[in-house]
Amino acid sequence: MHNIYISSLAFLGNTPENIIQIAKENDFAIEFSSGMPFRVDMSEIYENAAIKRMPHNYFPAPEVPFVLNLASKDDAIRQRSVQHCIDGLKMSKKSNAPFFSAHAGFCIDPNPADLGNQLKVDIQFDVNLHKQLFVESVKLILSEAENLGVDFLIENNVITRFNLTSEGKNPLLCCEHNDIDWLFTELQNNRFGLLLDTAHLKVSCATLELDLNLEVDSIKTFIRAVHHSDNDGTTDTNMPVSQSYWFQKYMSRFKQIAHVIEVKKISINEINEQIKLLTQWMLKN
Repeated sequence: MHNIYISSLAFLGNTPENIIQIAKENDFAIEFSSGMPFRVDMSEIYENAAIKRMPHNYFPAPEVPFVLNLASKDDAIRQRSVQHCIDGLKMSKKSNAPFFSAHAGFCIDPNPADLGNQLKVDIQFDVNLHKQLFVESVKLILSEAENLGVDFLIENNVITRFNLTSEGKNPLLCCEHNDIDWLFTELQNNRFGLLLDTAHLKVSCATLELDLNLEVDSIKTFIRAVHHSDNDGTTDTNMPVSQSYWFQKYMSRFKQIAHVIEVKKISINEINEQIKLLTQWMLKN
């Protein structure tokens, strides 16, 4: 299936040159994502790669690390985040990628080393202020997306129990349908869509005690691409999907859009098995 991409996370530890060579040998399309170290020539390597590809979120990594946060109260972080996404759109345009995607914003500003771990969340934050900042940021990006003729997608965040505040507040935006509905009501733009991360939604629903199927039904009209991996519902571990994958029944509805296998550090055989499963589910009536 030509709309299935493999995240660079699958090749963690490999150089971009190695990833490109593997992609050529196996006819893989690649999503270049976070987790790849800074290199001065990373943009050039990406742009010259003779494979089907697209950039995602924190790629290419900058020389001075930062946490991409489109809802930051810190003007410098927010401006840097907006510019990174605009640069990502331009990179997508050059490589004929269907879109550029980035994570939804946060009401806190974590350190780069904190991502994926327990965050310092017990600080005061004004959710409505951060939501407004987030909307303003996305409007700036969408203006450039319209000029370039490239779509911009926002990926749903993942909230674990340990990242709720002591009062039970969620410091991360767009983890569930209420926030996502709000965002797409605020920003009605043909260039805008949702990158649904199924693993993020699974964990967020377990944390917030929400029904996964009701959540998908509430946001399905916004979905333009899907990230696939699995976990035990407590943390986002980027495990392979299997015959028990909760999202498989929705696949035939979304067979025309881009799908990304976002499983960490797996073999070529395992990648092919993941592709086979996704393809089977997409072709079911």
